[in-house]
Amino acid sequence: MWNAVSSLLLSGAVLVGCTAETDSGSPTTFSRFTAEELVVLASLRPPESVPADPTNAVADDADAAHFGRWLYFDDRFSDSGTVSCATCHDPAQGFGDGRAISEGISTTNRHAPSILNTVYNRWMYWDGRCDSHWCQALGPLEDPREMGFTRLQVAHLLADDEGLSEAYSVVFAPLPDLSDPVRFPTAARPMADITDPLHIAWDSMTAEDQATINTIFTNVGKAIAAYERLILTGPAPADDYIIALLSEGEAAAEGLISSAAQRGLEVFVGEGNCHFCHAGANYTNNEFHNIGLGPRDWLRPEDTGRYDGITALLASDFNGSGSYSEAPEGAAVTLNFLSQTPEQLGQFKVPSLRNIASHPPYMHGGHFNSLTEVVTFYSALDEEPDWGHREDLMVPLELDADGVADVVAFLEALSGPGPAEVLLSAPDSPIP
Repeated sequence: MWNAVSSLLLSGAVLVGCTAETDSGSPTTFSRFTAEELVVLASLRPPESVPADPTNAVADDADAAHFGRWLYFDDRFSDSGTVSCATCHDPAQGFGDGRAISEGISTTNRHAPSILNTVYNRWMYWDGRCDSHWCQALGPLEDPREMGFTRLQVAHLLADDEGLSEAYSVVFAPLPDLSDPVRFPTAARPMADITDPLHIAWDSMTAEDQATINTIFTNVGKAIAAYERLILTGPAPADDYIIALLSEGEAAAEGLISSAAQRGLEVFVGEGNCHFCHAGANYTNNEFHNIGLGPRDWLRPEDTGRYDGITALLASDFNGSGSYSEAPEGAAVTLNFLSQTPEQLGQFKVPSLRNIASHPPYMHGGHFNSLTEVVTFYSALDEEPDWGHREDLMVPLELDADGVADVVAFLEALSGPGPAEVLLSAPDSPIP
């Protein structure tokens, strides 16, 4: 069937009232979509497998995922003892937090994106300042607005808690002796301000001891990443519709999603050209764009997005090409081609649209409370960005209220079953 669709594209045929061959070999008629649009639909099929992460040796280790699940829900890894990964990425809220701007131990700068299906991401964070799950998992632990901990505190908590220490040793190796307070201060981390007591404490350590702590810290991120790789959604009604449409024809697909959602899909792959950015099986091209969002009272105006994200990524000790990666050579190939240009000002990562209805609000700053508001924005494009300029290819959709509702209906039809129930809370013990 896929070859049949592709050949129709090459011939330039427009399938309006024309016939094509399905998987079964029988002819079918397509009245809604052109040949080009059918090829786009074929590209939107659900992912068949998750990509490997060669930078993380325990990425697909079941024991690591178990330990990581515990760590994800453990609020002791925060300065207040009240904040965990699940605070901002709550399973009950589509692995988001329902806030425009997230709250850790204080107010952050951006909206917390859902971690659903992030195993398919090429970059992490809205600005792409990490290139792996495990790198991203480390950031909130030391962010003073999120969890406010330090890597030394992480290591000491693991060493001082019998269950955590045993769990760590099962997945990685026994922890070293961290009891000497001179070699291993209670709290320390590298800081931009070299006069900060935390930086002074870190700088007092030998390079070898710093590497020991960084390895422990990295392993915590890699265990959390192993868990987060399991946070996946299942096929949605829109997938059932597209697969039935392409394999058996329009009659077989009818009723699998509403008529409104079918019309919304036509806009998505047709005049709306939404698939240019929300492309492929995970409905994202995994890149960054400036869509022209205007200022909001709750957002800091100096947020340049991807422009500064590249600087942070290349400077990170925990990027994929660094010494704590298990495959630095491969990641370096990608990072070596990254360059910072003014075009990246105000660009933010394109999110996946799978299960998008489960975690409002939307955009990097929680700009919109509903999908209706989102589609209305794209319909009008009546805002001006703080930084840079809107993508040149973007033009107003000029949809009426019914058209907006149709696209929203399609977006809602992208919601499939969530992760297994057992993954939605901490295990009974950190020990696998």
